Amino acid sequence: MAMTFSDFLLALGMFLSGTLNTITAKWAQRTHSLGRDTADDLSTTIWGSLDGQDGLEKRSFDHPFFQASTMFIGEALCLVAFVIKKKYFSPPTPQAYTSLKDGSSASEGLFTNSVYFSIPAMLDMTGTGVMNAGLCLTYASVFQMLRSAVVVFTAFMSVAILKRKLRAFHWASIALVVAGVSVVGYVSIKYSGDDSTKSQSSVMLGNALVIVAQAMVALQMVVEEKIINSHGAPALKAVGFEGVFGFVILGILLVPLYYIQVSGGAHDYPIEDAVDAMIQISNSGEIQIALTGYICSIAFFNFFGISVTKAMSASHRMVLDSLRTVAVLGVSIALGWEDFHYEQLFGFALLILGTSLYNEIIRVPALFDYDDDEEVRESFVESVRQDSKDIGEKEGMAPLLDTANV
Repeated sequence: MAMTFSDFLLALGMFLSGTLNTITAKWAQRTHSLGRDTADDLSTTIWGSLDGQDGLEKRSFDHPFFQASTMFIGEALCLVAFVIKKKYFSPPTPQAYTSLKDGSSASEGLFTNSVYFSIPAMLDMTGTGVMNAGLCLTYASVFQMLRSAVVVFTAFMSVAILKRKLRAFHWASIALVVAGVSVVGYVSIKYSGDDSTKSQSSVMLGNALVIVAQAMVALQMVVEEKIINSHGAPALKAVGFEGVFGFVILGILLVPLYYIQVSGGAHDYPIEDAVDAMIQISNSGEIQIALTGYICSIAFFNFFGISVTKAMSASHRMVLDSLRTVAVLGVSIALGWEDFHYEQLFGFALLILGTSLYNEIIRVPALFDYDDDEEVRESFVESVRQDSKDIGEKEGMAPLLDTANV
C-alpha cells in the first residue's frame, strides 16, 4: 500500500517527536545552573557526583527521577487529547456500556477501570527513572541504541510468563541484538577516557542502568497485556492515566528518595534532590526550554505513535525507530556532545539486523523455518498490541496498547 500524504505527516511527526525526546532530555542534563548550596561544594545527587559535578559552582541538571516526573506530565496530556477527541470527534455510541473479554460490562466513562493503570505506571516510573539515570552517565546515541535490548527481555518474558514459543530465527536474532548491545557498550566505554567530562566507570554504569531498565519496560508490557485481557480502554486514555498515576506516585516518592543515601566514595549522596532540581530550573531558562520540549515531545510522540500504529505497518515503525537512532547520533555529533566512532556503526548494524530478523522484516528461508500459517508480528511488544486490537475488534473496544513506550 502506497504511503499517503497524511501517513507521511504522521510518520514525520513520530520521527521528529521521538528524536526530540532523547535530545531534549540530554540537553536538560547537560545544561549547567546554580542550585542550592551544599557542604563542601558537593553535588546534590549521586548521579551528579558520578558525572563529575563535585566542586562546581554551576552543576549539570543530574536529576533523573525528577526528570521522569516531567515525562509523566507529557503522558498525562494524552488524557486531555482523549477527552477532546471523545467529545468533539467521536460519533455518539448508542450503548453506555461495552462488553469485556470475560463477558462482563464496563462503563465507558473517563474513570472506568482507571485504577488498573497505576500498576504499569509504577513500572514505567521505575524504568524511566533508571533510564534517565543511565542517560546522565552515558551518551545520547548510546542510550538510544542500548534500548534495543528490550527485545531480549521481552522475548524471555514472553516464554517464561506468557508461555509463548520462540523459533530458531528468534534465538538467532536475540544473539545478534546481544552482540550489537555489547559492541555499542564496549565502544562507548573504550573512548570515554578521551572525554574529560566522563570516566569509563561512569559510562559503564550508565550503560548497565539503561540495559537493566529495559527489563522493567518488558515487565510493564507483560502487566499491560494482563490488564488488556480483563479490561478494555482506548490507547490515549491508557497512556493518559499512566501519566497521571505516574506523576502522583513519583511525586510522593521524591521525598524518601532524598533521604536514601548512596555512598559515593568519601561522601554519601541522595538518589534525588527535588529541591535542588527546582532551584536549578528557576535559575536557568535553558533548562526550562529543554524540559518543556521534553514534555511536549513525550505527548506528541505518544499521540503520533498511536496514529502510526493504526495507519501503518510493523516495517514502517521499524524504519522510523532506526531513523530516530541515526538522527540522535547525528545531532549529538553536530552539537559536539560526542565524537563519531566507526565501530558504533557495526554495533548499530547488528542491532538493526537482529531486530529486523526477530520481527520477520528480514527472512532467511535458507537457514530458518517459518510458519506462514502463523500471524507475523513485529515483536513481543507488537504482539501485545495486536492481541489488544483483536480483543477490541471482537468485543467492540479500542485497544489499550497502540503506542510504544518512550
